[in-house]
Amino acid sequence: MINLKELEGQIKNVNLNLRDKYDFVFRINHSEFREKINKDVGKIIKMEKFKKSEISKYKKTVGVDGSNNRAGGAFPHFIEIFQGLAKSTDGNEVYKTNVYTPTLNSNYDDKNLSQKLLATIEIETAIEYIDKYDFDYLMMDGGFIRYKINCLELFKELRECCERKNIILFGVIKDIKTNVIARSLELDESIYDREILFNRLNIGEAILIKNEINKKFIKDGMGEGFSSAFMRTSRFPGAIGVDILDTQEDYLMEICNLIYTLTPMSSRGVPLWLDIVDKDVKITDEILEMLLEEYLDRDVYERFFISERDKRSL
Repeated sequence: MINLKELEGQIKNVNLNLRDKYDFVFRINHSEFREKINKDVGKIIKMEKFKKSEISKYKKTVGVDGSNNRAGGAFPHFIEIFQGLAKSTDGNEVYKTNVYTPTLNSNYDDKNLSQKLLATIEIETAIEYIDKYDFDYLMMDGGFIRYKINCLELFKELRECCERKNIILFGVIKDIKTNVIARSLELDESIYDREILFNRLNIGEAILIKNEINKKFIKDGMGEGFSSAFMRTSRFPGAIGVDILDTQEDYLMEICNLIYTLTPMSSRGVPLWLDIVDKDVKITDEILEMLLEEYLDRDVYERFFISERDKRSL
């Protein structure tokens, strides 16, 4: 039987410890917080939603997202499918897929390879879309750091393609994991910006982060840096982030306004178009199971990719 009393005590203890760790976050008043942000982090600005007459300029905005799903059991007996989708608001789209199983390759890093393959399929999809269609704005689902970590050379190629064709490249960050504010205000650096910014920005406000405190911004002139902003785009009290190439920094304010315009007020703060792309690119368990049963020989399927847990339901 579950020991509810013990669990209750432990959960209450977590609550007390969190309140103690984030004492500054809970205590600081609104005006003092805004003063510190404007002084040490970046300028707080008011975004504007584009008028209907202005939004036609962005009718070819392209969203890119990736998805992966895995079937099977423990290493190496699983198969993983990766899919990328680049989809324009004018209806054009490009899908790319990749299938991986360590049963055919023993050099599998379980901690990193999945993320590398997912980031790679997203960039490859974006580059293929650029090769096929003309457009002006490319919106990635997520920040640029993971591309630099997981597929740097391919991301450089994407960057060069966008700069050559004057395509504004930016990434929308749903779940902020940076600690820009904590570093700037000399707080515990394990406190994320997401936590500090919760319910601190008014709807339609953004913080244009100073390049000198943004670790994503690189001054070496190697063309690998980004400029960034935080923003609140809906009634949801949380903040999202955006990265833009340092060479396109002059467009940061415009991109903040575009993201704000594309985000429904009643949503979780993410542009509707990214949610649509995210839904379309998903590889569900049902689709994955159907594909494996249809295109793998039954003995191959059972030998390699049905786990003991799955066998219980057969």
